[in-house]
Amino acid sequence: MDKLINFCKEHKVQVIGGAVAVVLIIGIIIAAVVMNKKETIEPEKETPTTTVEETTTVEETTVAEEVNLPSSKLTGEPVDEKIANRRPVAVMINNISDSLPQSGIEKAGVIYECPVEGGITRLMAIFDDYSKLKQIGSIRSCRIYYCYFALEWDAIYCHFGQSKYAVDFLKSDKIDNVSAYNAPSFYFQTSDRVAPHNTFINTKGIDGAIKALKYRRKYKDGYQGHFQFADKDSPVTLDEGTAAKTVEIAYPHNHPVFQYDKSSGNYLRSQLGNKHIDNLTGHQLAFKNIIIQFVDATLYPDGKSIDMTVTGSGEGYYITNGNAIKIKWSKDKKASGQTKYVNAETNEDIVLNPGKTNICIVQKSTGVEISE
Repeated sequence: MDKLINFCKEHKVQVIGGAVAVVLIIGIIIAAVVMNKKETIEPEKETPTTTVEETTTVEETTVAEEVNLPSSKLTGEPVDEKIANRRPVAVMINNISDSLPQSGIEKAGVIYECPVEGGITRLMAIFDDYSKLKQIGSIRSCRIYYCYFALEWDAIYCHFGQSKYAVDFLKSDKIDNVSAYNAPSFYFQTSDRVAPHNTFINTKGIDGAIKALKYRRKYKDGYQGHFQFADKDSPVTLDEGTAAKTVEIAYPHNHPVFQYDKSSGNYLRSQLGNKHIDNLTGHQLAFKNIIIQFVDATLYPDGKSIDMTVTGSGEGYYITNGNAIKIKWSKDKKASGQTKYVNAETNEDIVLNPGKTNICIVQKSTGVEISE
């Protein structure tokens, strides 16, 4: 009884005598307890319900967006629709020791490597997504066979300078190109390297040049891409081929080496005895696919300029997922025609795994070693 009276005093309840007082006090206590329970329980019921609904909605939206994304014609990987339909650019990249490390090339979906004069090679990096790149290069001059490769991808070709044997082709309407003679102001030079290894371009420069030269922005009508790509859930394994954990190409100057990294499923590229690094990211170049194409080479009348024979037919290798198979390649005499690569045993078109590809154009006299 004393406890009840104290409770009433604490809650400013007037105490009256007799049984009526007891009944009233008990009623007040019960009411207070019920009110406290309601205040505690009701929010707990609402909170988990709201959280579950919000989480489910976000997950369903993300999955739907991934499923509906189109594929890049360069890599076969999902990309934004604007990138998937945008015409790529092919940029001529310097590849001697004075030009290293290069900038921006990690973002390229396809890279060609071809010999030029003096035993060195140059790279042609093809981008469908070159957004937000503050520096690409350094950039060097054109050789005519790079024009033919750029046309296989319907790409706009960026270079700074050119062989005299490429001038007429570049000035014709056969190839859209951004160069020192038609758009020099869109390139820039840096002070950290000596000329001619200090010329670069960036996203703003590429877009500005394309606009100024009034080049077409989207793929030409009917362009279907160059390669067939496997479904990501059914990768190409080349189990019928030979083990290819290390691939070495004996280009005289840079001697590139590709080392298979099982954890990522990519080939990590080195050259000149060091990892091949992108200066903007610090990352080593990595490729899902390697194509080696053996070609003949002759000299132009000047006795020093190389002409790579990239039409006709020949042999090579396709390498992916730690294995290699022999392939055959063929291309008609049309400059804009595509090189066709087929399995040497079955004559079926090769199918690439989604990811980046390094295509190495190799003279038949140059050694290639593929090992476990």
